[in-house]
Amino acid sequence: MGRLGDVPPGRVWIDCASCKRSGRYSVANLLERFGPNISTVDLLRHLTASCRYQRAPGALPARKYEHLCLAAITLPQPLKQIPPVPPGVPYTIEIWKEVGGSIELHLATIYPLALAIAAFEAACREWPTHMVTLRDRARIVRKREMPSPTSAAPAVTHP
Repeated sequence: MGRLGDVPPGRVWIDCASCKRSGRYSVANLLERFGPNISTVDLLRHLTASCRYQRAPGALPARKYEHLCLAAITLPQPLKQIPPVPPGVPYTIEIWKEVGGSIELHLATIYPLALAIAAFEAACREWPTHMVTLRDRARIVRKREMPSPTSAAPAVTHP
């Protein structure tokens, strides 16, 4: 987040480990005071200007035993966009290892059955030597068994 105008609604927290001061500010009030175009770094400098350990931009670095302002700004988290979950249980498509009988790849979690069947058929074409399953929780809806090694070789007929 570069600008205050890009910060989602909520509270901004400022804490300084050097002077042990802290403050909580509403984003709406900060927007009224400073406007949406102020950068979050400049906002931190304005709000911590009274810290006795604050250094002006371009000032010499602190010497070995001098304190620094360690103020940090914590912005509110952006709102999470959670897609709506359709009713029912999702279908999963798994690719199984050729040896060992365990899942090699959890390929997809798909909700509508028609789309899950299409993805299952595509997975069967993509992994021709593996066992592929389409499951609804523990129930197997469709399963393509692992081809046997003799069926993979072309049949030879003698005249």
